[in-house]
Amino acid sequence: MKRLSDKLIAAHEQACAQGKAEVARHLLQALEIELSAIGGREETRDVDAAVTAAFQRQQALTSPS
Repeated sequence: MKRLSDKLIAAHEQACAQGKAEVARHLLQALEIELSAIGGREETRDVDAAVTAAFQRQQALTSPS
């Protein structure tokens, strides 16, 4: 089973794709809470790139075009 952080990232990506900025914002906040609870080095494997991409998607979704 995938980790909760992976599921939150996937849900955030879907919310952004559907233009649901408010839902995406809440999912990103939940991701921040989840990642702050994670300890240890193994959890940082690919999470850094995925989290960076999530924040970039959120910024693109909420930035005026």
